[in-house]
Amino acid sequence: MIRGIYTNSSAMQYLEEKMDVVANNLANSTTSGFKRNGLFIDQLLGAEQANIRNEIKQPLPAGEIKTYTEYTQGGIRDTQNNFDFAINGDGFFTIDTPNGLAYTRDGQFVINQEGILTTVNGHPVMGQSGMIQLAGEKFSVTEDGYIAINNQIVDKLSINSFDVKDAVQMADNLWRPKSAEVAVYEANPEVKQGYLEISNVSIVKEMVSMIAIQRWYNANEKSIKTNDDALNKAVNNIAK
Repeated sequence: MIRGIYTNSSAMQYLEEKMDVVANNLANSTTSGFKRNGLFIDQLLGAEQANIRNEIKQPLPAGEIKTYTEYTQGGIRDTQNNFDFAINGDGFFTIDTPNGLAYTRDGQFVINQEGILTTVNGHPVMGQSGMIQLAGEKFSVTEDGYIAINNQIVDKLSINSFDVKDAVQMADNLWRPKSAEVAVYEANPEVKQGYLEISNVSIVKEMVSMIAIQRWYNANEKSIKTNDDALNKAVNNIAK
């Protein structure tokens, strides 16, 4: 009975973590370039079930609950805004932050008072020559990422990539490599001006998952109460 209580309480802890992840996915379902998060324990459970089906006696790693990110390409929507950009393919826009360079798939940019292209949070967007200064009437970016002002090429968007397994998520929908040892390399995807990559979160799937989590949580809660009642009865009978 006590083991059952511990098992159910552990399951409830996992479900609370899973609910937080699902809620965060739903909250960012309209965030440009957002990538869906999941729980690594889901993958471990799937691997364990596969081992059982295939009669493989291979222990799986144990540890605290960890999240992972699905980096699948999101859909691309037309915004008709020349300062919106979508990356179609591999890579991240390079952003200059107070904590060093960071990377994002969110191409919703603006021009600050100094005429510098920045994120909506004020972080400069980097070109291969540094910050991107936009001084001129006509501004365009080619599909190769080259920046033209008044029909003259002045720079190229700095679009880089790295092994996604070595990515760490930061605030403001930004990413960075885990350490300085992670190799960052130039990516050459298609750049679409006047478009934004939408989140790869499926609202329907997340809502279904949320309902299932709530049901599992309630079932474990009831199981704990049943075991607790049985334990109380057993203790009282022994006492008599």
